[in-house]
Amino acid sequence: MEKTILLIATFDTKGEEAKFLKQRIESRGCQVLTMDAGILGDPKIPVDIERTEVAKRGCMTLKEALASGDKGTCIFNMIRGAEALCKELYELGRFDGVIGIGGGQGTDIGCAAMRRLPTGIPKLMVSTVASGRATFGPFVGTKDITMMHSVADMQGLNFLTKRILENAAGAICGMVEGMGEKVLTATEIPVALSMLGTTTPGALRCKETLERKGFEVVTFHQNGTGGIAMEDMIRCGDFKGVLDLNLHEIGDRYAGGLHGAIREDRLEAAGDIGIPQVVAPGSINYQVVGPLDSLSPEMRARKLIVHNSYLTLVRLNPDELHDVGKLVAQKLNRAKGPTHVFIPLQGFSFPDRKDLPHWDPQGNQAFIDTLKTNLKSNIPITELDAHINDPQFIDPVTETFLGMMVDQRS
Repeated sequence: MEKTILLIATFDTKGEEAKFLKQRIESRGCQVLTMDAGILGDPKIPVDIERTEVAKRGCMTLKEALASGDKGTCIFNMIRGAEALCKELYELGRFDGVIGIGGGQGTDIGCAAMRRLPTGIPKLMVSTVASGRATFGPFVGTKDITMMHSVADMQGLNFLTKRILENAAGAICGMVEGMGEKVLTATEIPVALSMLGTTTPGALRCKETLERKGFEVVTFHQNGTGGIAMEDMIRCGDFKGVLDLNLHEIGDRYAGGLHGAIREDRLEAAGDIGIPQVVAPGSINYQVVGPLDSLSPEMRARKLIVHNSYLTLVRLNPDELHDVGKLVAQKLNRAKGPTHVFIPLQGFSFPDRKDLPHWDPQGNQAFIDTLKTNLKSNIPITELDAHINDPQFIDPVTETFLGMMVDQRS
């Protein structure tokens, strides 16, 4: 069956480039549905979804938005309209993948629309801002958007922009070509597992056991975005249970580290919808900061590890871990479904072990005591005299989770 690709662009300023991209996609056997997200001028080529319609779906007519005299208001209105239309058109089966081209404004609008689509739907943004010191994380969010740096500005066609757009056409057509009728369909019972490099041995042992028992395990890297992507998919109903073995993003967000959760709702989705969750405080006791030579004297005086030339892992102090323990308890106390907490008394992460650089039992105990004091009595908490990566810890955790999942097999 012939695939259709939605092309989002500001056709008043990127009409020539959009026309070329449309032609190159069509030459590869795909249809193109065009959406004009332009604000100031009429499109230079005919479009399927006009800018007036996009604006209207954003709750203001184009005339009203322009009358405000505020560029931000106009852009935000087009973002809302593009989001609504993109989601609606996909649910109606009008397209199989989406591509956008733009500078800062076009990237903002195009990526916002793409973020409304399910994970797994092909999404490609050709952008002038897909590189450089300015972060483009907010454009991607927690979705699988592929960013392609345009290298040159998208202001007319030349040998370079043609080559970039030709590659983009090939990329998006290749993405949709191999798509089946279903996206994100698990072959076995789907569960989510959080992990990070400093808890990898234990998490992988857990994963292997679950897979032998007939579960399909999706792991999420706790780097600030991974945990929130997991939360989003939990809320979408993609998982039957959660093994949250690594809470690094919570401690890092509290301390202002580089890998703090990008939103504050980490460790809340499973509890809110009531699916089984087993929780352990993996890697919660340190923050990720910049290069060693960028640290303040106070930070350099703490227990730390130089992870690489640009990242340093610094232990949280007991007072900070007290606050983090209280925060974790508050989140878990909201849980509507089965919840069980496990505590590894011999360390929360790989370097947090006796004779290793992050070992600080006083700090860990501050977290443990506060968590136990503030956690509701109906949530069981099990302390094991083992390290988080030890089989003596991971195996009981996994067995408990398997017991909680009995009712989810139906």
